[in-house]
Amino acid sequence: MKLMHVLTLFFVVIGGLHFALSGVGIDLLGAVFGTGGHMTTLYIIMGLSTLYHVVPMLTTKLSTL
Repeated sequence: MKLMHVLTLFFVVIGGLHFALSGVGIDLLGAVFGTGGHMTTLYIIMGLSTLYHVVPMLTTKLSTL
């Protein structure tokens, strides 16, 4: 499970950097992975990775209310 945590954290960080750099006009994912149909898969993986980290945090915080 530790490998899954590290991989998903990597995708969360890459996704965050991509969206931050998109604000100044730099396409990080396009520069690294190119363009094409596989980008949709990459965005889905980044979104699921974010949920993997956010949902446990939210359930922990909401249960303490």
